[in-house]
Amino acid sequence: MRVLKILDARGLGDIGTTNFALFQYPGTDGMRPSDVARRLGVSKQALNHMVGQLERLGYLERHPEPGGRHTTLRYTERGWQVLQTAIETMIDLEAEWQGLLGERRFAEFKGTLKMLAGLAG
Repeated sequence: MRVLKILDARGLGDIGTTNFALFQYPGTDGMRPSDVARRLGVSKQALNHMVGQLERLGYLERHPEPGGRHTTLRYTERGWQVLQTAIETMIDLEAEWQGLLGERRFAEFKGTLKMLAGLAG
């Protein structure tokens, strides 16, 4: 995956493919872990393991909500660097694909992807 190679070059190479899911659109910053688990289609236990790994690596933090009953996930500065790198990489990739396909064909391609994503949701 191109973004993982770029993250590695930027000193953020300890993010694996599985854990990268927590940085894909829409990002998980400010979400409750149970909502993230549901969105990713993983168990709460599996998500807890992923979050624990990313906490130890310095990408995420758990923040208690007022009342202390729930927590939300927050990106650290290092986590925001991952998200920014992913966004920059996707912008570059889209520009590359548009150059290969041409503006009209790329717009049709992107429209088709959006339509399919809407059907999957």
